[in-house]
Amino acid sequence: MRDLPFLKFLPASWQQWLPSWEGKVLPLVVCVFVALFGMDAWHLWQVYDDSIEHTGIVTSNMARSMAELAETTIKTGDTVVASLVENVEAEGTGPESLARIYRLMTQLAAALPAIHEMGFLNERGDAIVKSRLPDPHGINYADRGYFRFHATSPDRGPFIGSPVTSRVDGTVNITVSRRINHPDGSFAGVVVASVSMAFFQALFDQVQAKSGGAMGLIADDGTVLVRSPLLPGTGDGAMARTHPLPRLMSAGTLDYPSRVGGIRRLGSFDHLRDYPMATLVSQSRQDALSGWRTEVRTHAIVLICVMIVVAILGRRVAKANRALEELAMQDSLTGLASRRFFDQAIEREFRRAARHGRPLSLIMIDMDHFKDYNDDHGHPAGDECLRAGGRVVQGCLRRPGDVAARYGGEEFAVILPDTDAASARALAETMRQAARALSLKHARSPIGVVTLSAGVASMAPKPGNAAGWQTLVQQADDALYAAKASGRDMVKLYDSASARPAAVPTAA
Repeated sequence: MRDLPFLKFLPASWQQWLPSWEGKVLPLVVCVFVALFGMDAWHLWQVYDDSIEHTGIVTSNMARSMAELAETTIKTGDTVVASLVENVEAEGTGPESLARIYRLMTQLAAALPAIHEMGFLNERGDAIVKSRLPDPHGINYADRGYFRFHATSPDRGPFIGSPVTSRVDGTVNITVSRRINHPDGSFAGVVVASVSMAFFQALFDQVQAKSGGAMGLIADDGTVLVRSPLLPGTGDGAMARTHPLPRLMSAGTLDYPSRVGGIRRLGSFDHLRDYPMATLVSQSRQDALSGWRTEVRTHAIVLICVMIVVAILGRRVAKANRALEELAMQDSLTGLASRRFFDQAIEREFRRAARHGRPLSLIMIDMDHFKDYNDDHGHPAGDECLRAGGRVVQGCLRRPGDVAARYGGEEFAVILPDTDAASARALAETMRQAARALSLKHARSPIGVVTLSAGVASMAPKPGNAAGWQTLVQQADDALYAAKASGRDMVKLYDSASARPAAVPTAA
């Protein structure tokens, strides 16, 4: 597991955990993490989509409602204008007729809060009747866009003009006007009604206070007629003459940067059917996704807690597995490596020696007359004798790469990488002498103390000879057998040239 390439990219503090995560525990924990994260991410993505969709539905319904209200209000103004045109054309412009028209205008203006004022202009643009002024003499509107339009166009339909500032009280309004004709069809003047933007502002403010977000009425040329809440610098009748949006000519949804702080906004718009303007209702993306963000934080905390628990449990399982593996790799009686570890180590070292063209030596060791010692002194004493033998073998090793293992019963094995036959034999002789120096009394031994015998084999493996380590073990075992057959308490070196073990003189 520690050899996986991606692990080198982990922080050093994490890599310290890796020895206890060997086996299949770490991949299992990673899979659990990925599964938990994947399911949670999918769920949060669904919540994200639902939040966006919900915002779209709410703002779309609100935009449609506000558009219908604006359309009804403007249509009311147009109906009033059409009625006044009929009166002017039917009754003429005599003093009595003008007086009746003035009374009608003032009554309608009082009954309709959305209508700021109404007026009748002659063919020169002079104000003849105005609902807010009993005597409008001297006021001329020939420069107004709606007047110029009607003076040059025979169209008898309504004309929705750009926002204008009243010359009576300075308020900003939208004009709805129609052309008046003489009996011969020539231009006779204009009847105009001003729809109050203050009325829409108050209405929008009232709705916005309950629903939050922002809403506006926007002309087709991009002029922001009404916005709630007000944009900076657009109070007291001032209007924003630009807008960062494309022409809102139908109905739909938008995701756009706001002019206020550059924040992203989500919204919906709906164009009025008969008039050149649209309503826009929006909400900041941050507010629209506030519930989703709260859920993300909650899920993140829960997910982190679950992952911590899984990691702790996984590490404990890994530690337990590693402890079991260590027990399997260590002989419980002597503390040396186990036979299982020996089999893995000898094969690994044999391959390494073949790869680098270096010698590999093996010492097989047997405690002499151990069965007799066990029978005479009992199993506890026999176990202590094996522990002492293990300490002797391990104590003679000086290199970290050397491996001492309990091979089985009273036999030990020592793997010596990068060691030739002479050096291995010398080490085995040191072990033999150290065992005699323990002076463990043994009545049935010819020498009177516990001794050991050893067989040594050495080989320079060749690449491709994967099973050669078994031959090395067999040669060392043959040498050990020869040592025991020759009287014990000695070291024998396997003679690869003659295929016969050659005796090594025993020190006195």
